[in-house]
Amino acid sequence: MSIITPKSEDFLRKYLNNASPTGFESSGQKIWLDYLKPYIDDWKIDNYGTAYGIINPGKDYRVVIEGHADEISWFVHYISDDGFINVIRNGGSDHLIAPSMRVNVWIRGKEEPIRGVFGWPAIHVRRGEEAKLAPRLDNIFIDVGAKDKDEVL
Repeated sequence: MSIITPKSEDFLRKYLNNASPTGFESSGQKIWLDYLKPYIDDWKIDNYGTAYGIINPGKDYRVVIEGHADEISWFVHYISDDGFINVIRNGGSDHLIAPSMRVNVWIRGKEEPIRGVFGWPAIHVRRGEEAKLAPRLDNIFIDVGAKDKDEVL
């Protein structure tokens, strides 16, 4: 018998594919709590937004189930005329690992994310001292394959 049931697999897919960036974790917490409720006696959300389930509340022996809910995220700073999305960090993500990472870009008012990839100036377009550059917060961007700003929006 597998410990992965269709219900648990469905939960995991929903949870992992849900956008839950730092400071905006409530949708992920709701998915987690909805799945957990049949297995716990009580649940709470504290003043910091931490959601947790409790088994045997008020007893000498009780169990608390909690987990980390947010994920790495960036905010759109501006969109260049040629369609590249320039971003700023939300939280403590490491910009050095961003290049070539696939991302979902959520645009206000759109139902589905736009798929993109983090980029930075390619080696073949950097000359002289620029060729030694490493990814920095001011030279990374997201490329969604748009020809211009209007196509992104």
